[in-house]
Amino acid sequence: MNPSMYQAKKKKREVDPNAPPRPTLLGHEKEMKTWRDQFGKLAETNTAQAIEIAQLRRKVNRLESQIEAVTSVVKRTMR
Repeated sequence: MNPSMYQAKKKKREVDPNAPPRPTLLGHEKEMKTWRDQFGKLAETNTAQAIEIAQLRRKVNRLESQIEAVTSVVKRTMR
């Protein structure tokens, strides 16, 4: 006879009623879905900001060239 056959079963660990629920795969999947959504929104915002920055840079360049043209005209008339 095998002596391990007669060993007592291990007691289950008592559960603390005040402890938060244990994580589940479903919970992790839900968290990952919200993270993906947030990353998607951040990517959209990033793209929109990049487009706006490019537009503002073009505007600044255009205004700088206009200012240079005006200053050259003023310098010519001052001579």
